[in-house]
Amino acid sequence: MCDALKRFLQGLMEVERTTQVGAKPHKRSRGRNGQRNGYYKRNLLTGFGMVRELLVPRLRKGGLATKVFARYRRRCKSVDNYIRALFLGGASTREVGELLERLWGVRLSASAVSEIVRVLDEEVKKFHRRLLEDRYRFLVLDGVWVKVSGYKVVKKVVLVAYGVGADNRREIIDFRVARSESEPEWEAFLEDLYRRGLKGERLELVTVDGGGGLNAAQAVVYPHVARQRCWVHKLRNVAAKLRAGQREECLAGARRIYQAKNYRAAISRCRQWAKRWRELEPKAVACLEEDIEELLVHMLVLPKERRLWKKVRTTNVIERQFRELRKRTRPMCTFANDESCGRIVCALFQKANRKWERRWAGQRRLRAKTEVGTEAA
Repeated sequence: MCDALKRFLQGLMEVERTTQVGAKPHKRSRGRNGQRNGYYKRNLLTGFGMVRELLVPRLRKGGLATKVFARYRRRCKSVDNYIRALFLGGASTREVGELLERLWGVRLSASAVSEIVRVLDEEVKKFHRRLLEDRYRFLVLDGVWVKVSGYKVVKKVVLVAYGVGADNRREIIDFRVARSESEPEWEAFLEDLYRRGLKGERLELVTVDGGGGLNAAQAVVYPHVARQRCWVHKLRNVAAKLRAGQREECLAGARRIYQAKNYRAAISRCRQWAKRWRELEPKAVACLEEDIEELLVHMLVLPKERRLWKKVRTTNVIERQFRELRKRTRPMCTFANDESCGRIVCALFQKANRKWERRWAGQRRLRAKTEVGTEAA
């Protein structure tokens, strides 16, 4: 295959040179634009392997404008895409070099792989700077802690915003690598979303993990939007205040609260649960009761859409992506710097967005076919 590809590429470049010169070899022409000047040899790594000593045509003046490979490049674009896919899939830079050696007999150094992956920086910039549509009905905000190297290894948090539109299209809107989950960090992140177009005119609910900094920032940027506290985070806080012997039964009773059919029934179950456990576990009961209104906001905002309650009462949609991120970062332990963190996080989130977009488009086509069939019937 490499030999056949070599002959094909050489023939293709000969055609390109003839087109650029404006005359075939040894032919006189008034429209001639230059003179041939032999060949030089170049090794080119392709998807079929290394094509060695590829004869590249030369011109006496100027260079050949070829589309076979970019100027000064020793690899096809498809190879770079494959290398980036391996890296984003979980292989370290050193492991990528070993995989390429087994596949094509060519080993790239870890620094060369890093240089190829660094191209993703432009994609990250575009992702952060793109204009946003103000189409979201629900917004979910949460953060995940990662380790980043530098003068010393420090923990940083990736702040994430996830949105769902009125047409049920879901998307990870953006992220920000920050030093903490403080109010200034969250406010800077949300203000950036606001400036880029997410005004919140259609927002009905914002689901948060309950951190004080995020609550304060949301109240500043989107003060008119109802806030839903995450049940998973709250139950973790309650569990931390329970004795081991009481934990399972007490949490099972607390879960029955959000399983109620409506807000009034949920409040009734909360009172019954609190009466049952107040003397035995007063700290746990107080922890839940102080935020019960925000925990049940989804029932008030969406009283007739119970099918959505399960999706908006927690931040699980983002936690699922955080598990994918942790799975990817496990082989590398720490990110080399903020840029490295941004590359991998952005690539994983864009991959999730593409998957959701394809799924949404498929469902839309299916609904359209169903409607056409119904009208025909």
